Amino acid sequence: MAVNKEDLKKNSLLYFLSFGHGLKHIFSSSVQVLIPFIKESFSLSGVQIGSLVSANSIAAGLINVPAGLLTDLYKKKAGLIISSSAFMLFLGFLMVSFLSESNWVVLGFLSFIILGSGANLWHPPAFAVLSSKYPEKKAYALGVHLSAASAGNALGPLITGSLLSGIVIYKSLEINFNWKELAFLMAILCLILSLIVFLFSVKISIESSERLDFQRYFSKAVQSLKRTEVITMVSLHAIRQSVHSAFTVYFLIYLKETLNLTPLSIGFHFSLIGISGVIFTPLWGHISDRVGRLPIITLGMLLTSLFIYLIRFSDSGISLIILLLLLGCVLFAIIPVIAAAAMDYTVPGTEGTSVSLLFTGGAILGSLSPIIAGLFYDLSGFGSVIILTSLLALIGCVISLFAWVKFK
Repeated sequence: MAVNKEDLKKNSLLYFLSFGHGLKHIFSSSVQVLIPFIKESFSLSGVQIGSLVSANSIAAGLINVPAGLLTDLYKKKAGLIISSSAFMLFLGFLMVSFLSESNWVVLGFLSFIILGSGANLWHPPAFAVLSSKYPEKKAYALGVHLSAASAGNALGPLITGSLLSGIVIYKSLEINFNWKELAFLMAILCLILSLIVFLFSVKISIESSERLDFQRYFSKAVQSLKRTEVITMVSLHAIRQSVHSAFTVYFLIYLKETLNLTPLSIGFHFSLIGISGVIFTPLWGHISDRVGRLPIITLGMLLTSLFIYLIRFSDSGISLIILLLLLGCVLFAIIPVIAAAAMDYTVPGTEGTSVSLLFTGGAILGSLSPIIAGLFYDLSGFGSVIILTSLLALIGCVISLFAWVKFK
């Protein structure tokens, strides 16, 4: 018992941030489950809904630039930045709850932009804090942090689908939300999370004896950006993000429009991707700490391509469930390995910028994929989206393989 208490004390910051990260992903993953219902409510095309998702992705990328800079320059204020992440989610969900057929263009894009910004604002400060506190087991710490995200990604769709379908608690007592009411509920919960993190923000910081020097910092940041290894990791994450964004959006729409599944069933299928990620996210991180980053990234990209392609031959039933569980082992789970690799190669003192560049590049370069995939979906259906995303993952595998050989 004493060992457990010691472990809890030693890793309390890791567990606190990871728990908050999991909650944040419960909220952010619910957005994706709402997408098919927003599309149906306003009779949007695949390209139109894809444009909203792309705006979300671009905003998620751009927010990382100031987030990374602020994290590196104001290391003691990392907790406040993380708290602001949840507060932005509160604002975004609040706007979604007021969407209508007459304002969906303006308010829709604005809300999705804020939601994307809020979701990704968390990462640079949290990753930099954990990297600083746990330097000897960096990928493992990031893996635990992202394992909580996988848990959130698994629970979020289930909770969202259940609330949209209606839950009978006791006899005639039923909880049933439409998507606007659910968005408002999520807004309130995000506000509570923001306040909790704010209360503990003084304990969430990066210890540094180095005096703040803007000129020196930017010089080191430029050095990091010039490194081929860092740019390669950014490219790999961009490809991974492109696959993730395009596949998940149109997979959810496919479940609703083609398979005619209930909200609960849609949430269940989507949650499967997150369930296996809970186990494999820290596992891949732990293995990469021992054998290296690029072997794991290469394997992850290859398996992602394979599992997505096999979904083409599995419309429903147990085979689809198994494939989604297998996909969850790699699709989201290799993010901490890519992030750890980027920070391994970066100039010390610019870890926040390294993470921000990683997520910025991933989000912006991957932002076109939902629009392109939407065009494919409108023209040829979900099967063409599967081929597109499978090929993208295979390209990532090839790039990672070449990097593995070159960076040895």
